[in-house]
Amino acid sequence: MSKKAPPVWRVLLAEDNDDHALLIEMALERAAEVPPEIIRARNGNEAVAAVQDHEVDLILLDLKMPGRTGHEVLQVVKEDEEFRKIPVAVLTSSDQHEDMARSYGLGGNHFITKPEDPAELEKQLRTLFKNLRDVGGIYRGAGRFDATAVSAMDPDTLAVRKAAMWGGLILVAVVLLAFAWYSGVLGG
Repeated sequence: MSKKAPPVWRVLLAEDNDDHALLIEMALERAAEVPPEIIRARNGNEAVAAVQDHEVDLILLDLKMPGRTGHEVLQVVKEDEEFRKIPVAVLTSSDQHEDMARSYGLGGNHFITKPEDPAELEKQLRTLFKNLRDVGGIYRGAGRFDATAVSAMDPDTLAVRKAAMWGGLILVAVVLLAFAWYSGVLGG
């Protein structure tokens, strides 16, 4: 059973590039079922201030910004009891696995690499809104959402999970290298 979207999506768009911001705003307006109210932050410090000053339903966060980086903003948001429940979608040009792992490790809810095609961006944002709506009851402005499993963790538990994630990634890499060596791909 699908939940209804909020009357207005209040979206914090933390993006320093004006051209990217314009494309994202256009895609947001086409992707959301209801008109979004977009609050723009052009650097990490403005993003933190906007979270503190506005009740937002979603944060779209670029990683490479002046002032505080996106990861630093994400850390501030997810460490604060009042703000940690706000869904954060990292929307960045980075396709580095380290950026993705760090984003999820800090409590990010989604990771989207900015596509070249505006139609693809719209499609990804539409999926994001659908996922948020289907989860139901997570809208901060309405004051009706529960913490996600990641955002509800204390810092010690989060550190243990990060260490386990990195250990798992290293183990997978070792197994893949061993398989490649055994298969003769690496001259074994």
